[in-house]
Amino acid sequence: MKNKDPFCMRGWGREGITDPIEVFAEIFSYMDMGGWRRLITKMAAHALSGNIYRRRAPGDVLVDMKVVRSALMAAQALQGATGKDRAVIRQDLCYPGPYGAGKDQRRYWDEFPRNLSFKEYAHPYRVFKKRFRKRPLSHWISDWEQLAAAALSPCNLDGERLVLRTSTGLLKLLEAAHVAWTRDGGGGFAKQHATRQPEGQTKPAPTS
Repeated sequence: MKNKDPFCMRGWGREGITDPIEVFAEIFSYMDMGGWRRLITKMAAHALSGNIYRRRAPGDVLVDMKVVRSALMAAQALQGATGKDRAVIRQDLCYPGPYGAGKDQRRYWDEFPRNLSFKEYAHPYRVFKKRFRKRPLSHWISDWEQLAAAALSPCNLDGERLVLRTSTGLLKLLEAAHVAWTRDGGGGFAKQHATRQPEGQTKPAPTS
């Protein structure tokens, strides 16, 4: 029987999506790139400190875990793809149009890819290939779930290397997904920066 929900989007997004780029569209409608960056950075800090992450309700964080899992699955599905050719020069980084999504120009710099190298920004699909060549999908999901669980508990996660590798790797994958979406999926100027919850409600993404 054909899997009707190949990217495990039940409970947070539209089921039945089979195109990984469309999965990215749902992910960045749920929360913008700036929100994901703040969320993962804060959760990594709490996972190491032993302090409980309270900026979002635990139920919301559990949904966030599912969304990131779907993002990992979509990125893994694109590890052999190349996307549309882009001739990128460094001056492009001074103009937010190529990586800004939605119509709110005040938020463009929040979308700036801060964890990608220039080569990775020019070729985001190579990030997928490199990351999944080093670690399989199941390990990425397991590491992310460990980090999230530690952030929500009073016990710290033993292993700075694990937390740093997981948080940095996740941010690289999400930023590469965002770049791929804005270039190949109509993400630029196609979506607003509202974050949509599973019930259809909207509320702000995590603040710094």
